[in-house]
Amino acid sequence: MIHKQRFADTNIKERFPLKLDGDINWTKSGSSAWVGLIKTPKIPANHIIVPSYSSLENLGEYQFSLTAQSCHELYPIPSPKNYSPQKETNEVSGHIDCWHTKSDMDNSKVQLKINQKSKPKDYLLTLSIRDLTKQLGAEISTTNLKTNPPQRFSQKNKNKNIRDRICSPTATAMALSLRNSFVDWSEIIDDCFDPATNAFGSWPLAIKSAAKYGFIGSVETTDNWEDALKILATDQPLVCSIRFKENELKGSPLKRTQGHLVCVYGLENDKVLALDPAAADSENVERQYDLKEFSKAWLRERGAIYYFCYVK
Repeated sequence: MIHKQRFADTNIKERFPLKLDGDINWTKSGSSAWVGLIKTPKIPANHIIVPSYSSLENLGEYQFSLTAQSCHELYPIPSPKNYSPQKETNEVSGHIDCWHTKSDMDNSKVQLKINQKSKPKDYLLTLSIRDLTKQLGAEISTTNLKTNPPQRFSQKNKNKNIRDRICSPTATAMALSLRNSFVDWSEIIDDCFDPATNAFGSWPLAIKSAAKYGFIGSVETTDNWEDALKILATDQPLVCSIRFKENELKGSPLKRTQGHLVCVYGLENDKVLALDPAAADSENVERQYDLKEFSKAWLRERGAIYYFCYVK
């Protein structure tokens, strides 16, 4: 299955180019927290569930939880260093920023709790669901569509202690740079560091950092190019999470990867126009990947993507 829900208030609804489902029904929780609930359809086993939240206001700590027969919380954003996560229930396993279903789930709901006194505004709340692994169909879009080239950053130019771990903030910085020339790559790297995991790859932290530069964003899971092309048509690059084995993505600076993020800024003549932060230097970041090979690396497993929209 593929399922998407997106909620936003009026200001974001007028700007975000993808289909939205209206405002969420926020309820007050105590004196300094707000809660939003999303009811889900029946979710089969072996699916990935990706929640996402973005707001242009200064937002406090927030946390997603999934409730069916049991309740499972994801890492809070931001996560304290000593946070000890619940790994799984009988129904799902938790993976920092998403859930994987272990059994069919009926009547489940996703809750977002935000610790802040004022009602959320200028926000985008999304929930997307798909098969964990999917056999790709024969039809893949060959549309010629591209943005202007963004700035180029190589993660290899940073300190050796972090340079192999910062593909997410580096790809994010490149994707944002086209619409906001004041993007600070080093600051985004700092924003994306998660002390609970000692890593820089938390999807929600990249979206949270983007909001500081005027971008509303979402992390979603998908099995096709449809929404990605709509975002590219607004002259906004994307960030795609890819996985591939040796010789499965020709021209990549990596031989193989279990998880890597790249900036995508277009499709042209059966090629994906990408900026790959794993290149040895910024002069070699620009890559052209075979469309079918890239689609397999991106959409076969998880299909995670960062969507951005510059709103101020």
